[in-house]
Amino acid sequence: MNTRRALGDGDRSHDDAGCETTTNAPVTASLTQVVMPVQYLGAVAIFQWPLAWAMLCFLLAVDLVWASQVGLTMGGGEIKAGLISALLALSVAFRRRDRGIANLFEAIALYLVSAAAGSVLMYLAASCAFPLQDAMMERLDRAIGFDWLAWHQALLDQPILSLVLVVAYNSMFPQLVLLIFWFSPTGRSARIGELLLLAGATMVPTALISAIWPTLGPFAVHGVGDVTYLRDLLALRASGPWHFESVALQGIVTMPSYHTVMAVLLTYAFRHTGLVGYGIATLNAVMLISIPPIGGHYLVDVIAGAALALGAIAVQRATTRRGVSRILLGLSRETLFGKALGLARGSVVVPARISAQAVAVKSGRLHDARDGT
Repeated sequence: MNTRRALGDGDRSHDDAGCETTTNAPVTASLTQVVMPVQYLGAVAIFQWPLAWAMLCFLLAVDLVWASQVGLTMGGGEIKAGLISALLALSVAFRRRDRGIANLFEAIALYLVSAAAGSVLMYLAASCAFPLQDAMMERLDRAIGFDWLAWHQALLDQPILSLVLVVAYNSMFPQLVLLIFWFSPTGRSARIGELLLLAGATMVPTALISAIWPTLGPFAVHGVGDVTYLRDLLALRASGPWHFESVALQGIVTMPSYHTVMAVLLTYAFRHTGLVGYGIATLNAVMLISIPPIGGHYLVDVIAGAALALGAIAVQRATTRRGVSRILLGLSRETLFGKALGLARGSVVVPARISAQAVAVKSGRLHDARDGT
């Protein structure tokens, strides 16, 4: 970790002892503050992924304001808040000693906040209680030649295939664990922030679409599968206020399929990782097949989720390729928010040491430029 400290007077006197010009120290000391270049140093960062944290803080703020307006309350949040605080404290404690372990603790905290913010946002979207669109979704499935009930029966009538699909469908959390524990101590730690940033960015359109185009899902329509999620969903569609336990929140969104969104984003996160990446891609391909019969989604849900994830990736890649993010970062550093973000990252701007001779040369160039020579 390339960190440097500002030197005291004793350090300067020792290092500058061999400089060619030392007699004008009082004069050059004042000039140094004006003409000396500054060096941007990435010292100890408080947050490894500040943009992801900023997005999640925004989502939490939306959750709090929206929930207060519609009368939605959550219990058990104190436990999660305590756990997240402990993880962040450990991250800060290990930041100077072992950046990999610090990243690991922060990544777990980031995931917990993301899951909590996203779950509450989906519950709030369901409370809008717009007219159900299940009949339209079935017509759209048939229009592209997909019979959900026949597909469900054909796949689940084979025990081995059914088991494979169940394992693939429930592999999302293990994949996240693998990504966090493998990438945190390595040079690919940026992939974690990238994944959670994309996941947060896709939560908003997912919530908006599910609010405008709500469905109960084919499980409820055909009376098959696990329909325990309907208790919360139907309660939210009734009049409030509502109270739920944060540890018992369920996936209640069907359109678009957020499971599909995460399958695509996880495959993207493991890109260029050799055999592991190919294995993850294969596993997620099977997951996509399992989402309609195991997850209770229409095929159109899956298509919409894949389009949403691919669109987010395309925007992210285009932004990075064109350097827009660097331009915005450069502009943000000149604002108060940019300075606050720099402090959150732990970045320190300290003056670089230069000799008195170099100061004199720079001072002369400034005078020449002022005089027009």
